[in-house]
Amino acid sequence: MPVMLYVIGPVTGRPDDNFEAFGAASDKLFEAGCHPCIPHEFVPKGAAWPDAMRDSIHALTGHRPAFDGVAMLDGWEQSRGARLERQVAEACGIPCKTVNEWLEEAQ
Repeated sequence: MPVMLYVIGPVTGRPDDNFEAFGAASDKLFEAGCHPCIPHEFVPKGAAWPDAMRDSIHALTGHRPAFDGVAMLDGWEQSRGARLERQVAEACGIPCKTVNEWLEEAQ
């Protein structure tokens, strides 16, 4: 069964909401046999930050079956939203690793 991963990283203030980086990570994770989910799939474009975070946290915590882990993009540490998502994931017992760490494990 593929590993279900929720991908986090910087969105706000990035060109095209950083879709290129999220898409590239999603493609690599999928090719490695994982089942990635990116916020661009469920957060409406142009959503206000509080609304985007509610949607993101709902997706992270309300998804069934639960996510097996969180895959963090480069630069996640500088993102207020990604830091919050990581805190929530850790509080829920969801493992958090970088995208590269998940890719290494999948090999």
